[in-house]
Amino acid sequence: MDWGILERERELALLVSAAREAADGAGAVALVFGEAGIGKSSLVRALPDRLPGRARILVGQCDDLATRRPLGPFRDLVGSVGAELARAVTDGGDRHRVYEALHGELAVAPHPAVLVVEDVHWADEASLDALRFLVRRVDRLPALLVLTYRDDELSRGHPLRHRLGQVSRAPRVHRLPLARFSLGAVRKLGAAGRLDPRQVYEVTSGNPFFVTEVLAAGGTGGVPPTVVDAVLARLRGLEPATVDALEQLAVVPSTVERPLVDALLSEGVAVLAEAEQRGLLAVTPERVAFRHELIRRAIADSVPAARRTELDRQVLAALVARPGADAARVVHHPARAGDLDAIARYGPDAARDAAAAGAHREAAAHLGLVLRQRHRYGPAEL
Repeated sequence: MDWGILERERELALLVSAAREAADGAGAVALVFGEAGIGKSSLVRALPDRLPGRARILVGQCDDLATRRPLGPFRDLVGSVGAELARAVTDGGDRHRVYEALHGELAVAPHPAVLVVEDVHWADEASLDALRFLVRRVDRLPALLVLTYRDDELSRGHPLRHRLGQVSRAPRVHRLPLARFSLGAVRKLGAAGRLDPRQVYEVTSGNPFFVTEVLAAGGTGGVPPTVVDAVLARLRGLEPATVDALEQLAVVPSTVERPLVDALLSEGVAVLAEAEQRGLLAVTPERVAFRHELIRRAIADSVPAARRTELDRQVLAALVARPGADAARVVHHPARAGDLDAIARYGPDAARDAAAAGAHREAAAHLGLVLRQRHRYGPAEL
């Protein structure tokens, strides 16, 4: 039995009920929030198995890029939605076209839709505007809009705070704050292990990801003091080539699509098999993703700075070799690696793309990087 989902049964039942009501035209917004590792993504992954057979679920992800991808979560939907929405988000220049295409996709779909946007605290300005458009109209659509976010990362001036105030005025809003595991759940999860469940509970404070990772790390020396230790403990015993591959993928702050995986890993995706078996990665024919963002961060943060620079340079080279690569993704890596030439070359394009999509804060951030290299430009261009 999955005790993590059992502890979330009330929230899961509420989402399923809201999705059923949406099928009758009573669309709604569900806000799923809590601290990092609290189980937001696990709840979303459990949802499809509980939905009616005629419902469809669309999932977009906001990424922790240095400068956000304009319309990033909606770009993730390409391949799962109609041609009009796919073209609108790919072109990205006409915000109103994107809004109308999103509305049309949810309004005329043959089956009721559940649109999930994960990690909205990392959303770009253009995506937040698109969500505001949908929130004001979702009660008249056969759709449930599910937004997940970390409430402990919303500072007073965070753009999402203002949007949440607007969401609160929507006709049908469900708030689902996720709680930590109880001691009973931790005891059930660790029943087959050697660790003291009370000690696990005290060290992790019941955070589901912390609990899961500490129990998976095991060991006779007690509970590792941090989740980073737990994640790195799971790397021990892996082949060096597999660890190298994990470190390479970990510097990419998003799901890694298969062509990029193939370009970065000389030994191919097969080198990831053991890491997949240990539950570190989810591998599909289309993409590779870490099972949890904190796993990726733990691995990336463990990489020495000199090696991290080289890994970012390799991602940059792979991205620029591919036609149509996201400029925001391209600029992220030279910014991390200190490649001033690449910032000067690709930064203006990233700023233009962001501005065209209405993501003005992101455009300003890109230009801030570019203008540190002002000596590289002529007066007219400057």
